[in-house]
Amino acid sequence: MGGSGVSEFRLLGDLQLLVADRPVDLGPRKQRTVLAALLLDAGRPVPADTLVDRVWGEAPPAEARNVLYTYITRVRRIIAAASPATDAPAVALTRRPGGYLLDGVAGRVDLHRLRDLADRARRAQPGDPQRLTLLREAVDLWRGEPLAGLPGEWAARIREGLTRQLLGVLADWAAAELDAGNPARVTDRLSRALDQYPLAEPLIAHLMRALHADGRRSEALEQYARSRRRISDELGVEPGAELRALHAEFLRETGPSVPQPRAPEQAENPGALGCQLPADLPDLTGFEPEIAQATTALADGSTPVVVLSGPGGVGKTSLSVHLAHQLRKSYPDGQVFVSLGGRDGSGETLGWVLRALGVAGPQQPTSDAERLARYRQEISTRRVLIVLDDAAGAGEIRPLVPATPGSALIVTSRARLTTIPGAEQIELGVFSRDESMTLLRRIVGAARVDAEPGAIFTLAAICGDLPLALRIVGARLAARPHWTMARMTERMADERRRLDEMTADGLAVRVSVAVGYRALDDAAKRMFRLLGHLGSPDFAEWLAAAVADTSVGAAEDLLEQLVDARLVDVVEDPVLGLFRYRMHDLVRLFAQERADAEETEPQLRDAATRGLSAAIALVERQAVQLPFAVPRLYRLRPPPMPVDPSIVDGAGGPGWLDAESRTLVAAVERAAALGMDDVASVLADGLVFASFGLRNDFEGWNRAHAAALGAARKAGNRDAEAVIECGIGFLRYKEDRFAEAEEHFSAAVALFGEAGNDHGTAAARSGLGTVLREVGHHRRAIPLLTLALEAFTRFGDTDGAAHACYGLGFAHRELGNDDAAVAQLERAAGLYRSLGHWRGEAIAIRGIGLVHRARGELDAAATYGETAHAMVRRQDDPLLNCYTTQSLAKLWIRRSDPDRAAAPLAHARRVCLERNDRFGAALVRRTLGEMHLAAGRLDEARRELERALREWRALDHDLNRARTLRDLGAVHARAGNCDAAHAAWRNALPVFALFGTREAGEMDEWRARWGCDCAPATVAGSAPLRT
Repeated sequence: MGGSGVSEFRLLGDLQLLVADRPVDLGPRKQRTVLAALLLDAGRPVPADTLVDRVWGEAPPAEARNVLYTYITRVRRIIAAASPATDAPAVALTRRPGGYLLDGVAGRVDLHRLRDLADRARRAQPGDPQRLTLLREAVDLWRGEPLAGLPGEWAARIREGLTRQLLGVLADWAAAELDAGNPARVTDRLSRALDQYPLAEPLIAHLMRALHADGRRSEALEQYARSRRRISDELGVEPGAELRALHAEFLRETGPSVPQPRAPEQAENPGALGCQLPADLPDLTGFEPEIAQATTALADGSTPVVVLSGPGGVGKTSLSVHLAHQLRKSYPDGQVFVSLGGRDGSGETLGWVLRALGVAGPQQPTSDAERLARYRQEISTRRVLIVLDDAAGAGEIRPLVPATPGSALIVTSRARLTTIPGAEQIELGVFSRDESMTLLRRIVGAARVDAEPGAIFTLAAICGDLPLALRIVGARLAARPHWTMARMTERMADERRRLDEMTADGLAVRVSVAVGYRALDDAAKRMFRLLGHLGSPDFAEWLAAAVADTSVGAAEDLLEQLVDARLVDVVEDPVLGLFRYRMHDLVRLFAQERADAEETEPQLRDAATRGLSAAIALVERQAVQLPFAVPRLYRLRPPPMPVDPSIVDGAGGPGWLDAESRTLVAAVERAAALGMDDVASVLADGLVFASFGLRNDFEGWNRAHAAALGAARKAGNRDAEAVIECGIGFLRYKEDRFAEAEEHFSAAVALFGEAGNDHGTAAARSGLGTVLREVGHHRRAIPLLTLALEAFTRFGDTDGAAHACYGLGFAHRELGNDDAAVAQLERAAGLYRSLGHWRGEAIAIRGIGLVHRARGELDAAATYGETAHAMVRRQDDPLLNCYTTQSLAKLWIRRSDPDRAAAPLAHARRVCLERNDRFGAALVRRTLGEMHLAAGRLDEARRELERALREWRALDHDLNRARTLRDLGAVHARAGNCDAAHAAWRNALPVFALFGTREAGEMDEWRARWGCDCAPATVAGSAPLRT
């Protein structure tokens, strides 16, 4: 593996990092232990607490964490120095939620390569020569004692587990060599291995067979005698049945030179324990990948432990029993099941396991050490599969890990038992929706499911795809054939009763969740209750910290308890790569129950207020200035609770609002549900300026404002109702639903008037004027905007005054009042500039450029247009960039350079469509038609303009339909079809006259420009707009 960059990490001997096949200095022993701990879990985050435990054990020094960070920094530097830019993919040590992650080492760690080779060899068909090749490559990776020289209890445990795995692989290799007729290749290597591991009975057996097959019968018998004495002296027992039988066979010389292993069903098992498993589930559904992974690991006995971990109710016990039944032939001496009940006590566990192995109470030793020795004696000569259900932690399992190949454990636990050496870790979660429906179908029956199409999907969704909940609901339906699935759905629709409904025949979701809850300390229980009460679908540390009234650092520690208890999961945003926490819906209902039972109403309200206050503070920090909307119309009275600065300072950054959007919308809905109408209104209004208005997040905007409006109306809070009506008006304006926007702004004007809120009335009038001038009713808009401007000036609201000035400038420009337009737009630009409101300033400057373009002053128009465009590009606003691009494109067209506009306009239209800006998309499409017309591509121009007409019709925008008809008439005129041109212009002219726009007086000039010299009367009709 030569070449530049990291060549290989080696654990199977002394710890090494090879670069260009040469070892690198890895520093002191504890620093090396840190690297080993990360390599063992390469590709998975390792928590800092776990690293401290692995390096210093149960009694770390006070400064352990600081020293750990030093080691991490040094290891990171070593790896970075060994991973030049030419090395791809680069190895990297990074900090992630959940711990430190060593990434990019796939295929570069000898241990993981050995495991992969051994797995592939196990999956190979009998007689496949590739199997021997794989095993030879695997055993060649073993250089000596694993992790040699690393100090500490953890390194010793891992060393023991790795040695056991290596001995298993070595035994597989020896058997394969013997099957291939290569006994001489086996004897030397096994002799060296037995010098170091003299009690490994499978190796002794293979060495005896190799010696015998090589014609060295006496040496085989001598090997048995030496091994028997060693086993007797150190363990106080006789060799196992396989060695004794092999010895007797060689003495009699009755067997073949290389005895063939007997199938389990042919072996004599005088000490067999039989099957002590619970009944298998005939309708077990799902788990196919997990079953394949576990059976592959356990089928040949080389992997001593399979750990099934996951939250309560995901089917760990059912799967463990099913696996044990499937593997009965692989473990002919017995299969036993021991329920540990989540209690952490290795002494008790040993007693239960010994009883399952047939060692009755009076026969059991009294001390834990003696019990452990007896346990190892019992399984040393047997192939036994032991299922340990519901383990509390790895400490009670580690002593039970089989010391030699043969027996195995299947362990289930809510905790991630990552410190069990040699364990195959399998993580279980909820089902996919298809798996959920398959299980319900099997339990309830296909006929009932088919009779109610769609009901099974709803039931699976209500159960949150949790296997336990699905099984309970299915069992209740199966026991009640007279119930329809729709009735079951109705019974579970009320969240307050849902957990009551999820109980059947001793199974209960509530009981399953309660197990994890009881394992928490008091602070973590309280956080769990309060987060459940707030009801957020997912959340970050800042929200947990605020709700629990603690620091972000302390909140992270409490959240890790919830993660360990499987009450919350860590999830990653697939787009942004940010990590968050999520609580399953049924777990959240349990948390709400506990909150109602254990917290007082004031405590719950205070917690919710803290969380919502933090949300408001963070949203206000993220707020931007938007054109046409007046911010902070509504304030909490009294103000929200103070927020810990560390919470606010720790959040934010790129992508923060995108990641938090669902949480913040849910926070508005929860505030409304709790009757906190003032908080809901402030947060909903703030989100317009932080997220909704900038990103066109119409779904979240609709949900948040609907919730806040309902709460304000229920509370009779007229001010809040008016503010939210303004917000909905702005939403409908952004959605290009102008008639509805007019209704909402009109309602806000009336509500503010009733409340005597003159400032709010001005804001609502400004919004109403904005909608009216956008759809062409400029003469109706001007009085409203003038009144708003007067009020804003009186109140000292520069933001509102700037919006009103811009609206007046826009309206006067459309009406041809150019001097008034420029005056108002220049005033707007100055006001925006004084506020640092770059969006407003850029839009106002663009507007001045449009006035100059309408006058034919193209150089001045270009100066203003390019200035506005440069401002927008500096600030990286993709949607506003579309509008400044469109303005410049119109200039390029007027300057006889139309093709320059093609690519920018195509890009602008894509962005408008992606951002749900239908108005912008139609405007750009019309401009594309103008571009083709100017370039003489009449067919393309006609197609684009006809499509733009359809889009304006969908928006019900008469003025822009008329402008598009005017352009379409030019296409027909240029093509020599004056009749079609006249028809288009006759439809457009009455609209220009109705709205009083400048185009009404420019038609003769327009016709002449495109080659129509017909009499004016031919286009001066008053036909209605029907096209």
